[in-house]
Amino acid sequence: MAVFTKVSLEEARAYLSRYDIGELVHLEGIEEGVSNTNFKVETTTGLYALTLFEAATPEKDLPYFMDYTLHLDRKGYPAPGPALMRDGTTIGRINGKPCALIKWLPGRWPRNPDTPHAASAGQYLAKLHIFGSDFTQTRNNEMGIASWDALIERCVPRAAQSARAEAVLADFRDEVAWLKSRWPADLPSGAIHADYFTDNVLMDDDGQVTGVIDYYYACTDFYAYDLAVALNAWGFTPGGQPLPGMISAFIAGYHKERPLSEAEIAALPLFARGSAVRFTLTRLYDLLNHDPSWVVKPKDPEAFYRRLDYHRAIDSGQAYF
Repeated sequence: MAVFTKVSLEEARAYLSRYDIGELVHLEGIEEGVSNTNFKVETTTGLYALTLFEAATPEKDLPYFMDYTLHLDRKGYPAPGPALMRDGTTIGRINGKPCALIKWLPGRWPRNPDTPHAASAGQYLAKLHIFGSDFTQTRNNEMGIASWDALIERCVPRAAQSARAEAVLADFRDEVAWLKSRWPADLPSGAIHADYFTDNVLMDDDGQVTGVIDYYYACTDFYAYDLAVALNAWGFTPGGQPLPGMISAFIAGYHKERPLSEAEIAALPLFARGSAVRFTLTRLYDLLNHDPSWVVKPKDPEAFYRRLDYHRAIDSGQAYF
């Protein structure tokens, strides 16, 4: 359950009084999500999401996230832009936690996505890159390639308990060195989502995108890297088995909206390997350091390690089309 910090009706009413959104009608905890506390808020003027940011979301980065989603929302992209308080600010505080009231988006994420879902999602990732291309603020990708060596070392102390974990980390030392020696320095870049997984893309009953949520890994990086992250999310089974039709449908949807350059296509296998390393490492760290008393269960790192094996066999970005 993703309600880590409780909020009473009285506390919610006191906070919401800072906005011009009418009176609180209903407050309901949202179970989905793993990092922050979320509530569905109904007022006399409409629906909103109230998010309390927990320790996993750095408070120093909240202005970037709020400004980015507000920028996208104002340009017509289906992002959950924050509501403005009467003083023009977007970030408040409840029970000691920073918080924001954001736009409620319709739809639900596809539990069993098919190729039309993937094509629509690819199109909207491209639109996100286009709509955000004039967003001038920047944020370093703190989960990017420069962080992977340090993350490997953070896994080492507890990895000694598992021969499998030690083997994965030994493999990744070589893999990261290989990736760094080939990582591009000059490709189209800008604000990216960096977590464009199926549960962050809302759709209607016809499979059309109605909203893209959860921008709390958003940063400045290569657009093609963001695409590679999404391919690893949409193009494989939950256990990590490849779905080539989903991969090609996603890329086709993206490429139709924002044509990829030859250099970006050439970089896709490299970026796909890199994003597989990134998510294997973070999942492995969470698994090794998991407290059984925690409500949220760690995700299986092996599912992303299998993705890496698949991408290692890809010689050309055209193979994904």
